[in-house]
Amino acid sequence: MERFLPILNFVQVRLREILARNRDGMLSWDIIKLKRVGDDLLKLSVDLYPHLALVEHRVLCQSIREAGLGIRRKAVSIGEGEIGEEDKEYFESVYEALLTIYQKIESGEYYRALLEIADKKTREK
Repeated sequence: MERFLPILNFVQVRLREILARNRDGMLSWDIIKLKRVGDDLLKLSVDLYPHLALVEHRVLCQSIREAGLGIRRKAVSIGEGEIGEEDKEYFESVYEALLTIYQKIESGEYYRALLEIADKKTREK
């Protein structure tokens, strides 16, 4: 499981950067910035996939990918139009979900949970 730590550190650094851009996009409700956030999340998921596949933990990659797809899809559907309250709530909820993942990685809680899961799987064998 120690080989998972560098991957989590990488995710933490990249998510911190992406969350900052996401927050900036939400402050001005700039759809172009928000679409780029979706693109950045998709790129992160592509970069992560081979590493997470090696440690058999694709769920983090899938969560990031789904967030990126959702943000991108929503931004494209709004296009040049007016951003509504429901749209704002959507972007805010995805931001909050990603922030929670980031905070759990930063605090070590995510890694501890992975250790517990690995221990449970070992005991079940």
